[in-house]
Amino acid sequence: MQSGSQSTSADPPHLGEFVHVALVAPSLKVLYLPTPKAACTTIKTMLATAAGTHRPDMADRLAIMHVSRAQTIHHPAVHGLTRFADLPEREQREILSSREWMRIASVRDPVSRAYSAWENRIFMRAHRRTTRVIELAHDMMTAPDSSGATRIDVAASFAHFARMLGEHADEFMVDHHFWPQSRVVRADAVDYDMIARVDQPGQIDAVAALLRERSGRDVVAARLNEGLGVRVERVCDQRTANRLMAIYESDYAAFGFSRREWPPTVAPLVLTDTESRLLSAYRNAFERGISVAQESQRRRGARYGVGQMRRALSELLRGNRTTSAKDIQP
Repeated sequence: MQSGSQSTSADPPHLGEFVHVALVAPSLKVLYLPTPKAACTTIKTMLATAAGTHRPDMADRLAIMHVSRAQTIHHPAVHGLTRFADLPEREQREILSSREWMRIASVRDPVSRAYSAWENRIFMRAHRRTTRVIELAHDMMTAPDSSGATRIDVAASFAHFARMLGEHADEFMVDHHFWPQSRVVRADAVDYDMIARVDQPGQIDAVAALLRERSGRDVVAARLNEGLGVRVERVCDQRTANRLMAIYESDYAAFGFSRREWPPTVAPLVLTDTESRLLSAYRNAFERGISVAQESQRRRGARYGVGQMRRALSELLRGNRTTSAKDIQP
């Protein structure tokens, strides 16, 4: 857990993306900076619960494609929190400087976060915004077998993504999931009471405890991970990690992340025929679901049916291959 050390507030107009990403709960006097792929779904849900603004019933009314119901918390109609950008500048300055306000952010090991962003936005095709980077960071296939068939190698695909991210950074930065955390959190200019390292045990629970104390409500840190369950150590070797650490150098400088040692090589992680068919069905269903959601709210089931496919693929990756327990995210 880190805390800010500045005694004066920054000038809101010069905080860049922070202004448009930060959320506030006025009744609790809490500001939260939700860093993508750093437990933002969990913490945003906790804050909305603490503030009494969470409206899960609104999820069925949204004409927007979501991976799961948990992900609907990112819609303003569901979380009910106030955007920092929508407040008058006078109030923004007070929030950034007053001791009565609590300012919270979350960060995560850059390599692990990059893997999570790649898996969600590129490998699983969770958003149309990433069409161009999907073309750049395309699937890497095995050599044809005796029947001429090729299969996706997850480890090789992640390594290829890291190369493309380094060579085409501007293309990837269209999506804030790939931004350096320092670019959004702005710990150099904002005096945080807490910067939670969500990859460390107990940090999310510490955020929940603060919100319980602040609100008097029963706030619980529920795990809302939508990933496939493959550990980043299973697909990331030292060379790939070095590329990512260089890309996110500013995060290591800003938040003091340790530069972990990674395996010199990793074995291919090749999808079986069943896994490949399910992945293809998931991608296609999500693409169709986005189109349906953009047109109307009639087919509500399509917005969440893809979650079943994701869970099925996750179960296959967890159970139907000869991986050890350490290859699976806890």
